[in-house]
Amino acid sequence: MGFPLVTPSYFKELVDVSKPVEAYDFVEIIASPAAIEYVTHLRNPDVVKKLMSLEGILEYKMVQLPDKESEQFIEQSREAVKVNPNASYYWQLRTLMMNTLQNRNVTFEKRMLLLNYAIKTIQGMIDGHQPNLIPGFISKFNENTEYEKILEYFKSITPSFDYALADGISLLKSVAKETPEYKDVLSTVYKNLGVSGPETLGMVDMKKYVAMRADFTNEFMTKHSAWIENIMINYVWSYSIPFAAAGRLNLWDNYVFFCALYNAVKILITCYRPETDDDFVKAVTAFDDALQRTGKEIVWKMVAVIKNAGQANNGDMAVLTIS
Repeated sequence: MGFPLVTPSYFKELVDVSKPVEAYDFVEIIASPAAIEYVTHLRNPDVVKKLMSLEGILEYKMVQLPDKESEQFIEQSREAVKVNPNASYYWQLRTLMMNTLQNRNVTFEKRMLLLNYAIKTIQGMIDGHQPNLIPGFISKFNENTEYEKILEYFKSITPSFDYALADGISLLKSVAKETPEYKDVLSTVYKNLGVSGPETLGMVDMKKYVAMRADFTNEFMTKHSAWIENIMINYVWSYSIPFAAAGRLNLWDNYVFFCALYNAVKILITCYRPETDDDFVKAVTAFDDALQRTGKEIVWKMVAVIKNAGQANNGDMAVLTIS
């Protein structure tokens, strides 16, 4: 029995498959509990441009490694499940995330709220020692088209723009030492906010910021929501969500990080205010380059900060999503 190898559908367009994958600094090979995954990083402009050009949803291809090459990975998978039994639901959880985040029947903001509900429910099953309920729940959730009934759970949630702005700027600033490109991007972000940096964030004209935020929703996302969708899908794979920082974070913690990352991307684009496609590419690649230089430990460190602030519950994450 072979072991799965997964690549994004555009993979062969960006690499010469006759060369070792290791030759490309924007490609990472991840051995997950269920597959060998070739993921691309957004610091490469060609990756971002490809994601921007896709007309349909971002797809991934799966092939089976030869049996002989699969043996070590099958054993690693078995060991991973022994250490974390919930890893046996890896594909089901990944499918849940992909289906929800690519559900274009609702806005991306609402997809994040649907995912909030789903992951919180599944975490409750795990905490209640009933993980056997996970497959049935995921199956029904993926088939459910009555989204508004689920979204009713969040109807009392109101935006808190200052909270989301502070949270987003915190993550944008906390990544690796600024490269010249990222320093330039942040400089534009601060300039558009009318501040000199995070330390003067309290001086932001919130009426002006809320108007910028409205532009992001009503103009940018109306035209380019697929760009944000594909970027966040790419991060699902590059951070092995919902199993990032295995052993340190549970499923809900993974969503907390993913939500904070989405908010940071949202704040980045809102405040950078790209006027051209090239501006968007510059913002995304500069941020991702700085993010990758920071290392994977940013996942659990960011979650720790949010937890210490008492803001890791599903209500806070919903506020972060809509603000």
